[in-house]
Amino acid sequence: MKMSTSHVLSNLKTLLSVADREGFGIPACNARSRFILNAILEAAWAEKSPVIIEIAESEVKYCNMPPARLSGLVHEGIDRMIAKYGYSVPICLHYDHIQKDVDGCVDRAIEAGFSSIEVDLSKLPLEQNVAKCKEVAAKVHPLGISIEVEDGEIGNAEALADPEVEKNITQYYSKAEDCLKLVEETGADAIAFFVGNGHGNYLKKPIIGFDRIREICDAVRPLGVYGVMHGGTGLLPEDFQKCIANGARKFNYATALSDIWFKYFPADLLARMDAKGVELGKPRRKVLDLFEAEWDVLPFAEAEAEITDHLKMMMKDAFGCSLKAGLWDVK
Repeated sequence: MKMSTSHVLSNLKTLLSVADREGFGIPACNARSRFILNAILEAAWAEKSPVIIEIAESEVKYCNMPPARLSGLVHEGIDRMIAKYGYSVPICLHYDHIQKDVDGCVDRAIEAGFSSIEVDLSKLPLEQNVAKCKEVAAKVHPLGISIEVEDGEIGNAEALADPEVEKNITQYYSKAEDCLKLVEETGADAIAFFVGNGHGNYLKKPIIGFDRIREICDAVRPLGVYGVMHGGTGLLPEDFQKCIANGARKFNYATALSDIWFKYFPADLLARMDAKGVELGKPRRKVLDLFEAEWDVLPFAEAEAEITDHLKMMMKDAFGCSLKAGLWDVK
């Protein structure tokens, strides 16, 4: 794996403590292809903004983006951006939603030089969530790697099955006392929670619990722990601003970038991908690996440019992190 010779990755503690002090958010963008990664890096450097680059355990296979490959691409991209712009910006490399092969994923993240991980055991009882996350934190913290934990399943399945979910939604929100217990007992650096948010494109307008965000973030902040919002696609810039005003600092933002990329696929290729997805019972993105030989050789310069422009807009108008890179001493 090629490591950058001129840049040290930041972890979540380093990034989010400054964002919290100054009152802005930082996007965490999933690099589901090398083209999306190129756009993420370009946006960060053009806006002089910090950014978190991530891949989820569930995405590794269908995106052909194992930690070692992503790390190599990120460091090559960092060197390319430094050569182009003449300066650095803070970059965190994060392995998201580790759920199934916890020990294996953590080891691969360490070996690949990731600066952060998320262990998501939110589907388990709180005590089991605490026990495993505490074990992982003890392993990664001495290496300077941050750990994000999660309370309350994002896109809570029980909530989505409730025919009166709009009326009952608050009963499904993460509770501040549970979040506090999880971070107190694990020593985590950041916590993701369910407050009406969900992954992917929203089928209807989400009912976000802004007051609950504040309750949770106020509870964990004294421990040097910061709030994380998953499920950013579909929220408006003013929604993000309100989440930030109530204390959230890291914002996972993936589907919107993938959707732009897919706009530039040839129609016949998309049709075959969608047909294969129907055959296998999978969404379009989850058959990417079956067609990589075709799409990987396509010219995606226009797609990269549109993704870059979109993310630059979000950095300015939604997250408020543009021109904030100078708040860190980046080497």
